[in-house]
Amino acid sequence: MKRKIILLFFTSIFISRSSSFAQGKNGLSKEEATALEGIIIEKYYTSTKEDCKDTTGGLLPEGSVTYRIYADLKPGYHLQAVYGAANHPLFLKTSTYFFNNTQGGGQSGDQIFDKHLNENTVALDSWVTIGVATKTRFGILKTEDSDSSILQRPTLNKTDGLVLAGQTQKLVYYGFDLSFFSKAKNATYFYSNNGSWAAIGGGKGQTKDNRVLIAQLTTNGKLSFSFNLQVGAPNGATIQFVAKKPQGAEIQFKKLSH
Repeated sequence: MKRKIILLFFTSIFISRSSSFAQGKNGLSKEEATALEGIIIEKYYTSTKEDCKDTTGGLLPEGSVTYRIYADLKPGYHLQAVYGAANHPLFLKTSTYFFNNTQGGGQSGDQIFDKHLNENTVALDSWVTIGVATKTRFGILKTEDSDSSILQRPTLNKTDGLVLAGQTQKLVYYGFDLSFFSKAKNATYFYSNNGSWAAIGGGKGQTKDNRVLIAQLTTNGKLSFSFNLQVGAPNGATIQFVAKKPQGAEIQFKKLSH
């Protein structure tokens, strides 16, 4: 049944391709085939000795790095889904374990309440998303953050990578057991070959560069991942960018694997 759910989801948002650009051999225009411009791994925060003294939400090892991962899209395009499929598995892995805050944290960004961000280590929790970093805020690169910070943590108290931008879109999940992002221990390897997280209506970045947050991950180990993305074009076309072994109209983007 899970496989049927995923297929129905992707079928429901696949719509006919039409474009004013010349079409390539895979049925995509050059503009569409290059809609994904990059994957950005931001070192958002490094935990200090003071951070580690507060164990209310769980043990956070000193020196743990909180990474934020962004899909860098061309202006006008939107991220519909991050997925794993039979020929294109998705995984998140660390050589140690991911830090999951169990007192105020969430499995996805839209489950984080602003009022809890300055409690214990909630701001450093691990989760997945499409754009949304709290129930009311989007995640942006710290270098693009020009408004004031709501975080009181050192190095984040001036630029926190959080911005209010109207109503956040609804996130939905198919075929995943996101309880992985609630585990207090042994959260080492998240894998799926038949699941996705998605945004109703698609997610766009909150600056002109259109960089869409897809995960926040905290670990003191070596991080690796493999993603596949479904992107919506301004003309209604959909494009699948995969980490490896593209088939049909799929586009391989090697930086989706790290």
